[in-house]
Amino acid sequence: MTTLPADRHAARLAHAEAHARAQGLALTPLRHQVYAAIVASERPIGAYELLDALAPERGRMPPTTVYRALDFLVAHGFVHRIESKNAFVACCEVGVPHRSQFLMCDRCGATVEIPGAELADQLSHSAPAHGFEVHRQVIELSGLCAECARAAKDGAGPGEPPTS
Repeated sequence: MTTLPADRHAARLAHAEAHARAQGLALTPLRHQVYAAIVASERPIGAYELLDALAPERGRMPPTTVYRALDFLVAHGFVHRIESKNAFVACCEVGVPHRSQFLMCDRCGATVEIPGAELADQLSHSAPAHGFEVHRQVIELSGLCAECARAAKDGAGPGEPPTS
C-alpha cells in the first residue's frame, strides 16, 4: 500500500480533528483510527481491509463496528465512498462543502479526488430535462495514472523500470 509522507498524513489528521472539534463531532478513538488508516492509503480501502489494519491495535472486531465508523465519517464529509469498489478514500477538503470526481488507476489503484462543481452542476441541471430527479451523484473515472501510463508505454509494469 502506498502511503502519504508522514508530515502530510499528520497534517490531514490534525485538520480533521480540528474540524470535528469545531463542529462538535465526536471523533472517537475508533473513528480516528479508521480515518487514519484511510488517510494512509492512496487507493480506496474496503471495510474488511480496515478490519485487518486495525486488528493489531484493537483485536478482532465485528464488521458492523467499522461500518458504523465509516457511516459517521461519510455522513460528516471526512471520507467518500467509491461506489464501484465499495471502498473509501479520505476527502481532500474536509470541512469545505464541495462536489468531486474521482480519478482511479486501473493498474495500481491510486485514486485522486478532484473538486469540480461545474461538471456536477451541468449533470444535475440536465437530469430534470429528462424527467429525472437526482438524489446522489458520484462521478468515477477509471484509466491509468501518469506513472502507470508511462510504464505501459515503456513496456514495464507499475513501479518497474522501462525495458530498453
